[in-house]
Amino acid sequence: MIMQRLRAETRAWHNALEATPFNLELLSRTLPLGRYVGQLRAYRIILGALETGLAGSDDPTVTAVWRSDLAKVPLLEQDLEFFDAVSDDVTAVTVAAQFAALISDRITAAPAAALGFLYVMEGSTMGGLELTAHVRATFGLADGRGLAYYNSGDRQRWAGFAARMNDVVIDAPVQQTVLGAADTGYRAIADTLAALSRPDREESMPGE
Repeated sequence: MIMQRLRAETRAWHNALEATPFNLELLSRTLPLGRYVGQLRAYRIILGALETGLAGSDDPTVTAVWRSDLAKVPLLEQDLEFFDAVSDDVTAVTVAAQFAALISDRITAAPAAALGFLYVMEGSTMGGLELTAHVRATFGLADGRGLAYYNSGDRQRWAGFAARMNDVVIDAPVQQTVLGAADTGYRAIADTLAALSRPDREESMPGE
């Protein structure tokens, strides 16, 4: 099944991303706010390109998997509105823009590639569930403000996504397209987090 293959063949990427300075600082609650907001801005660019491609696709494999409840752009926009006064390093935004352009090009050539990218990004929200408490404590967030994206992981929704993937991503060439896109997606996320791991200035919460 494609989900088993994705888990097995991207396991090294999971381990690598967990060991990034960005993730380790988040877990140790020492991550500067500007880097957290930088991640949200970068992901807004990436998911903007991906979700536009998914929603506009007429490829039967893509339409069989994609559901509007998987969309995360509105949640990122909600968080970014809350953090509107916070600046961040532009490097990660540049890397994200390059990834967004790659997504658009890749899914134009091979629509099913969108599902590999979606696996990466949807999986990241599941991982975010384990990090939400650290984000809340580090930045003093209350009432879910600034946490809409990190709070968006849902095990039932993930199970539905996984079931649909297994049902329709069956043909060997399509599986290879999805696997290749997932590998590319993880590499691009690693580059984005690396850009967010460079030393930068501490930022204050809005209104402080």
